[in-house]
Amino acid sequence: MGKLDKNLFIRVDAGTKIGTGHIMRCLTLADSLKKRFYKIIFISNQMPENLSSLIKNRGYEIHYIFGHTQTESQIRNQKYKKSIQNDIKQSAEIINSYRNIENWLIIDHYGIDQKWEKRIRDSVKKIIVIDDLANRKHDCDVLIDQNYHSNMKKRYEKLVSRKCLQLLGPKFALLRPEFKETRKKTRKKRKLQRILISFGGSDPMNQTSKVLRGIKDTDSEFIVDVIAGKANPHKKTIKKLCSSIPNVSFYPYIKNMAKIMLKADLAIGGGGSTTWERCCMGLPAVVSILSDNQCQITKEVARIGCVINLGLANSLKPVDYVDTLKRLNPKKLQDMSKRCISLVDGKGTERVSRKIFQVE
Repeated sequence: MGKLDKNLFIRVDAGTKIGTGHIMRCLTLADSLKKRFYKIIFISNQMPENLSSLIKNRGYEIHYIFGHTQTESQIRNQKYKKSIQNDIKQSAEIINSYRNIENWLIIDHYGIDQKWEKRIRDSVKKIIVIDDLANRKHDCDVLIDQNYHSNMKKRYEKLVSRKCLQLLGPKFALLRPEFKETRKKTRKKRKLQRILISFGGSDPMNQTSKVLRGIKDTDSEFIVDVIAGKANPHKKTIKKLCSSIPNVSFYPYIKNMAKIMLKADLAIGGGGSTTWERCCMGLPAVVSILSDNQCQITKEVARIGCVINLGLANSLKPVDYVDTLKRLNPKKLQDMSKRCISLVDGKGTERVSRKIFQVE
């Protein structure tokens, strides 16, 4: 079956509360798959304007629906039921309007489970689910969970059918090609001089400012790069704070994250999908947990020595970050770096792109 025989739909949301990690990994996979499909079409309930522009500039279509958001997924009331029904109905209508050829569907959404997927089955040939939580059943042909867990093989055994192809673990991390290429230039971490502060695309609790205030109160001579993501509502505050601290540079957006990670000796950030980018680059990290879905992954990756887990972000003070920096030494940085780089090789997107076409 050639490129002109299939459309690919991607059901994904993004926003301040949800973050941008879901949409960014879907874009990465879309870029890898675009030569295999006639059209790639995004379906979204939430999307910041800057991310909409990013999707369109990459050559993909986008349709908006009035469905339900991931933050509503635990609300079992009439409002929830109505939003779910709207989501299924509108998504199906969009997919069915392209019924001239075979349609495939990727879902990256914590609020969608097998009930939604079964309702959409008649409209698509294949369903591919990207998940991190393993907390609900799926009706899908392929399931991708790029996170590290000590018992990955049994993680979804009661949540998907036996026929479902499970692509589990960091070997399937959906990273952009820049990480695989740039990691060849990684160097040994000799001492802590340069720090990268990045709490993902939104950072709703403004942990970035908290870390900066801690650094400002010390006499450190760290060189610090600060990235405020596309959906960050605190950019003005962060930029102003950066300008008040020597050797601190502010970036509202970075096109090549791998390049700036290459310069850093340590990262400070959240426990989301950026975890795998950092690991691929051999970049040790001090991590705080920004949301419930980051809790387990952060604990697991800390257990094998890739990150230092400070716990829940909303319970931390600026001094907690700074005290951790003071305790780091070259040997600790080197050990963490080695563990990181052995966990993720940057070829995950290629593996996923090959595997999903092996499913009958």
